[in-house]
Amino acid sequence: FDTSVDGVFVSEFQDAPLDLGTEVFYTSRQSRLDLRLRMLSCLCPRELAAEVHRCFAAAHGTRIHGVNWQRYEGPCGTLHTRVALEGAEVGGKEAGRRILWTCNDQPLPQEARGLGALAGAIGGSAISAALRCLCEDYNASGLPDLIVWTWDEGRAPRARFVEVKSERDTLARRQRLWLSTLRSAGVEAEICHVRDGPTGTAGSDSLVRPRLDAGDIEDASDIEFL
Repeated sequence: FDTSVDGVFVSEFQDAPLDLGTEVFYTSRQSRLDLRLRMLSCLCPRELAAEVHRCFAAAHGTRIHGVNWQRYEGPCGTLHTRVALEGAEVGGKEAGRRILWTCNDQPLPQEARGLGALAGAIGGSAISAALRCLCEDYNASGLPDLIVWTWDEGRAPRARFVEVKSERDTLARRQRLWLSTLRSAGVEAEICHVRDGPTGTAGSDSLVRPRLDAGDIEDASDIEFL
């Protein structure tokens, strides 16, 4: 933990500084945080993946507020695929794990299933922007529901955030803010609406990317978020 701020750690049993989630958390460490965020934003995908892997492995098992190590496999931060967990009992450690769905359930190398690959695909600029938001408001909610990414040797890494809504559902203000933040940082972020009813197969549902119309916004100032 960063102990550069006086008075925020008063016990060895703390899993976070006392000012986490307050308005002074970022301002009390602004110069150090800005330096770190600038460094992350300048890393190429492979460098960012290696940095995330290094930090995850170094801190693995340490009690940290907001971190559940059991959601991932070992100190590499590997995500479990749906196929790997198919048939396993859903309970205990399995219940809280993050599940990775692969295209056509194809097996992936461990490197491509790690949090490092995910971060590298998202990109340093977007990771830095998201972390800055959390530094300023740790309790900020509204991140998109899904992340889709590719991590192949022969292609440039790519990621997309997807907010899933029912056909008539609308975005909350925090969700619009996150979409705007991610897009401003250069990452793809979109909304998919679930359309009820038959679409070729009776009784099936589909995910569609809607065009922007008057029903998707509350007022003119919301257009920039969509």
